[in-house]
Amino acid sequence: MTRRVMGARSAGKALELLRLVARHHPQGLRLTDAIVLSGLDRSTVHRQLACLIEEGFVDRAPDSKRYRLGIEAMQLGVAPSASAHLVQRFRPLMEDVARQSGDTVFLMVRSGDHALCLHREEAHQPEEALIVAPGIRRVLGVSAVGMGVLARWSDDDIATTYDRHQAEYRTAGISLAWLHDGVAQTRSLGYAQASDHRTGEARGVGCAVRLSDTGFVGVSVAARNVRMSRARQRELGGVLVTALRGFECGALSLEV
Repeated sequence: MTRRVMGARSAGKALELLRLVARHHPQGLRLTDAIVLSGLDRSTVHRQLACLIEEGFVDRAPDSKRYRLGIEAMQLGVAPSASAHLVQRFRPLMEDVARQSGDTVFLMVRSGDHALCLHREEAHQPEEALIVAPGIRRVLGVSAVGMGVLARWSDDDIATTYDRHQAEYRTAGISLAWLHDGVAQTRSLGYAQASDHRTGEARGVGCAVRLSDTGFVGVSVAARNVRMSRARQRELGGVLVTALRGFECGALSLEV
């Protein structure tokens, strides 16, 4: 058997297991059930699931040991319900932050080189200046959460991302030097700051946490400039850092 054929068969086994996990999401799939349903031996199933976990396509709940879809699977649309479960897990936090701040709160996930908005929580009346809504994507670094994601990457990876999306960054008025400055500031503060590059009428702060090796989720707060003094940005940044501390990789999976 050639190496190419062996690789294709291995990929096929991984995809079959991913399909099984998707069918049993969100209740979760036990290892024993994965073995029986796939017809594969225990070592193969364990090895393939470990690979899917490492790549972020599958999560394993620390309490029940059941396997569920990970953040990468959600980003590819393997199960639309996965995003609903993520919103469900973060919505109480978002409601608390919206109530404390009186401002608009956003839930965003990394989707390739972009940040995808999953949910928007309004404290009072919607801010007309804030047009980000569920389903909108922005290249990483434009939004506060996107900047928070980049701050977790190496400088080389940031430069590579900028090269891939120069047109989008230039449209937003962002240079590579500006991006590196923003990343450095985010690393220093522990949270990210952002402004509306289109109108200059709004500012926000955000924080991103890692859900898997490549999966990130973040929460941000945005308001008109008049409500976002430097002191208030520091205050809200601290609130987000504290609120998201328990959601870092290992503390959260996508189960209900």
